[in-house]
Amino acid sequence: MIGDAMLDRYVDGAVNRISPEAPIPVLQVRQDRSVAGGAANAAVNIAALGAHTTLIASWAPDASGRELDRILAEAGVVSARIRRGDAPTIEKLRVVAGQQQIVRLDREDTTALDGDGADDVIAALASALDERSRATAVVISDYAKGMLDAELVARIVDVAQRHSVPVIVDPKSDDIAKYRGAAVVKPNFAEASQMAGLAATAPDEESLDVIARRLLVDGIGALAVSLSAIGVEVIEAHSRTRIPTRARLVSDVSGAGDSMIAGIAVGLASGMTILQAVQVGNMAAGIACGRPGTAVVTAADLLNELLVESAPEDRPGTIEDWDELSQLVAVEKAAGKRVVFANGVFDLLHAGHVSLLKEARGLGDVLVVGVNSDASTSRLKGPSRPLQPQADRMAVLDAVRYVDFVTVFEQDTPRELIRAIQPDVIVKGSDYRPDEVVGGDDAKAWGGTVHIVSLLDGVSTTRLSQGQQVRRG
Repeated sequence: MIGDAMLDRYVDGAVNRISPEAPIPVLQVRQDRSVAGGAANAAVNIAALGAHTTLIASWAPDASGRELDRILAEAGVVSARIRRGDAPTIEKLRVVAGQQQIVRLDREDTTALDGDGADDVIAALASALDERSRATAVVISDYAKGMLDAELVARIVDVAQRHSVPVIVDPKSDDIAKYRGAAVVKPNFAEASQMAGLAATAPDEESLDVIARRLLVDGIGALAVSLSAIGVEVIEAHSRTRIPTRARLVSDVSGAGDSMIAGIAVGLASGMTILQAVQVGNMAAGIACGRPGTAVVTAADLLNELLVESAPEDRPGTIEDWDELSQLVAVEKAAGKRVVFANGVFDLLHAGHVSLLKEARGLGDVLVVGVNSDASTSRLKGPSRPLQPQADRMAVLDAVRYVDFVTVFEQDTPRELIRAIQPDVIVKGSDYRPDEVVGGDDAKAWGGTVHIVSLLDGVSTTRLSQGQQVRRG
């Protein structure tokens, strides 16, 4: 992440009267807080999405700069601070009454970065790219505060291209040519109109056609034009795609662009197509708009949004990767949901299994089912089992309406799986006593419980496999 870093300060409170000294509101201060702003906020958002992040930017070793150092360190962002003469750390102070900003105070010096500073940027970038061992991306966050002139942007793009790394740009210049070589340029509609020389006030088809024709010049891979509540227009060489934004109550648009650029960058670095990456960015921006102030959107936030938006058939019901499953379970817990866990071989799914799963699901909001692997089943049941391979057993369970997630474990018991997802309730059949349930003692450590479910008499996979008829009164 390369760009104009700043500190965003918020003084929050309530206004109950007008000053007797002048016709101005009196704010009763409740909170004074600081967050990363500008390119620093984008860097913090990228780190929150799980990516290793290096910020190359200029800020001063003053009080605001030291506060920014602290915020970046806590977020896990690696900092490469570049000197820009005697310019102080850029600071924006917003005074907020309730949900309404009543005044903003900016402290900034937009003196341009000198030649030595530009060389330091390129050296820091080259070093970061030389050290990379996994896929990455370079983000240019241009706030027109003196950090990035056209020559430095061209040098950054050149270094990135020599390392075969895509460049994503959040622009502020009137000249699109400044960003030649970028894989994606993400202006909002007003910025795109200005670059295209338009006086348009609304994103109609005619104005978007002009923007596409004038801004998608040679060397620019794609445009992602933010249309606020309407969504994002993704303009590529031979296509245009509108990505809508889910309707929500907008609290504050501060920092939404930083969240979007973070989502696009992490998406591209993860191997997504441009369209897929912009969809992630658009989702992140929507979440940020629903929060007051300059917000940070996490990977868990995105997972939760995906779960909310996805149809039941699109939810990732069968998950063998425990890390991925743990993240999804954590998202459900963060949303206040109660997670229940059950396990077994489930070789031939029968009425007894369904009865247990139904009761288990009634104990919470999310049911995770752990299935013994084929090898684990053979050790437990003998060499003639399982009758069905684990993939088939998992697929059948995934189709049961009471089950939310299905996973598999290779061990003889599900203890390690239980420790990985930390369910609120562990369910077993009445052929177990509570003190015999694997993971029960572990669950106590995080406040979990064990629940014993009554089993149906005379129903088992063994009886079914031997062709024995089950009769119940």
